[in-house]
Amino acid sequence: MKIQYRKPTLVEQMTEAIATAKQPIDYFELSQKEFQTVFSSLDKTKWGNTMQYSYKGIAIKVADE
Repeated sequence: MKIQYRKPTLVEQMTEAIATAKQPIDYFELSQKEFQTVFSSLDKTKWGNTMQYSYKGIAIKVADE
């Protein structure tokens, strides 16, 4: 038998971080490229003219590059 492992996706990493965190997570900070890869998995909330994103109730911030 041969087993091929892969790197966990960013969504899997965030899910694991939530499950194993020993203290509350304030937010996830993602690069613009990372944000684009997980965009479809995020919760979206519109506040006035701006859109806010979160994952399982934890805010997403996009780092200025």
